[in-house]
Amino acid sequence: MMPNTTSLADRRRALRYDTTIKAVIRTSQGARHAVVLYDLSEGGCALTASGHPLAPGVSYGLKINGLETLGSVAAWANGQSAGLEFQHALHPAVADHLVRLHPPVEEEPDHA
Repeated sequence: MMPNTTSLADRRRALRYDTTIKAVIRTSQGARHAVVLYDLSEGGCALTASGHPLAPGVSYGLKINGLETLGSVAAWANGQSAGLEFQHALHPAVADHLVRLHPPVEEEPDHA
């Protein structure tokens, strides 16, 4: 097997899709936290974790229904939001299927 020599900059160029996917992350200590993915690409995702601060450089297992747990590392984090880089990229057809299955949910405007 050839080593993955694709740079982070190259992986960031992958198409990114708006989505709303409910998932669960698991820490190396076994703690589980509900998250919502709002951006997905073959190489990673951006998500929010309600009530749980995330940290850059930390490894997480990401479980999306219908898929094996995805190994990932937080490339960046800001409070409860983070960008995860997948250890193994999603196949393009899998990413496309997830986005079609989970379109972005628009927030309801406030009617004051």
